[in-house]
Amino acid sequence: MECSQGSSARLERSLPKVTDSIGSYPTSAGEYFRELVSGFAITASLVSDQHGNTVSSEGSSAGLGNSTDLSLLVALRRQSEVILTSGKTFRSDRYRFPKQADLAVLSNQELDISVPDAQKLIHSRLGYQQTLTDLKLRGYKRAHVEYGITGIRALLEVKALDALLLSSRDKSGVLALAKELKVEPILLELEDLYVGLVAWQPGGNQLAR
Repeated sequence: MECSQGSSARLERSLPKVTDSIGSYPTSAGEYFRELVSGFAITASLVSDQHGNTVSSEGSSAGLGNSTDLSLLVALRRQSEVILTSGKTFRSDRYRFPKQADLAVLSNQELDISVPDAQKLIHSRLGYQQTLTDLKLRGYKRAHVEYGITGIRALLEVKALDALLLSSRDKSGVLALAKELKVEPILLELEDLYVGLVAWQPGGNQLAR
């Protein structure tokens, strides 16, 4: 019995806490992230190494995250109607079509990707902000942006996001990336991942920490 209780206690400590009207309770990373992002319509995310670099030695985001970071990305994608990325990220990360959402790619080059039935590929040649605006005009209400750091910075300048999530396996990575983007995130610590959440009020002002 003591062994069982000890294992249960260790499991509870390893799970992130979610607080609602009932109280705080342990849950999986997937559950935690679904709750975290559910109230935001236009989101963006970036993952970095311990120095705030968003591109690995492989020239892409490969190897920067882990399974917990993947749970965050899945939560963001599953609540979105369309995923928006740049042509550079599309090619360097060897994009696959989202399982449920449509895909929009900002690129001056042709795109080579198979489009599943009942889903759409939107090829844009507009700017970073203009492409997001165009998606809204097309009727998309929930979008997740997976631009690189240049594109994310462009959207921050015009206050086009509801929430930005920065992640890293090291706290220093989130802080360095936040400093580069000139944002002040709320820092969330999970067992093997740090997440910096930056959210804005409808008027465009960053929420107080």
